[in-house]
Amino acid sequence: MLSIFWGGHPTALKAALPYAPPIRQGWMRFLLSGIIIFLWSRYNNISLKVERSEVFPLFKLGMLFSVQLLFLNYGISKTTVASSVILNSTYPIWVIILGPMFIKSDKFTFLKFIGVVVAYCGIIVTYFDSLDNSAYLLGNSFCLISGFLLGVRTIYLAKNSDSIAPMKLLMAQAVFGTIVFLGLSLLIETDPYKISMILVWSIIYQGAVVAGFNFIANIWLLKNYKPSQVTVIHLSQPIFGIIIGWVVLNESIGWAVVLGSFLVILGSFLVRKNVKKV
Repeated sequence: MLSIFWGGHPTALKAALPYAPPIRQGWMRFLLSGIIIFLWSRYNNISLKVERSEVFPLFKLGMLFSVQLLFLNYGISKTTVASSVILNSTYPIWVIILGPMFIKSDKFTFLKFIGVVVAYCGIIVTYFDSLDNSAYLLGNSFCLISGFLLGVRTIYLAKNSDSIAPMKLLMAQAVFGTIVFLGLSLLIETDPYKISMILVWSIIYQGAVVAGFNFIANIWLLKNYKPSQVTVIHLSQPIFGIIIGWVVLNESIGWAVVLGSFLVILGSFLVRKNVKKV
């Protein structure tokens, strides 16, 4: 279920681009998610008061997520849904590479090495679709950077998940994201504001479903499993993302997309074969 919801994010954003540019959609998403998180916390008597020891970790996570989503949103606007979801879904590979450097129990094994190599082949194949289109090439590069930053964030969150309450983290992301995206949008996006039900439903999907339910579930998983173990739950995300983009936006699915997604998923699957529960 999480993979389906995350897989639908690029399509939701891209469908609303005629009515709102990518950064503007970002602050709308963060604002809505912040309102939902605040109301949910009040309803369940969950304190959002930040202790002094939590300020710096929340600041780093909030800013890291804002930068990661900035690359992702802008990247999606410049490339296809299929390419964006494949390249952003490479974050498990970055977790596998970087995880052992920071988490002693997350060992780098030969099978994980093979998985990384296979997944990198998938990245290279996916880039074939953008070699003759500079806009696609830029978009693909931004989505790949987003995948890397998401991997870094996953590792940092795993190391600090015991000391930060999940709702405080989600609220910090919402606050920092709203500030960063709103500021940048006012500075560089000059498109006139438009009202559309497509935009409304897109923001509801991005803010309530993706930034709400999915992230709460993901934080719970990181509290109970290794980072490399959590990432394999999303193996099917590229498949759902490609299918949703094809059905909703009528995007074509070429050989590079099919082969690239297969290799990325296969690489992540090989990694999964060698992880154990904490």
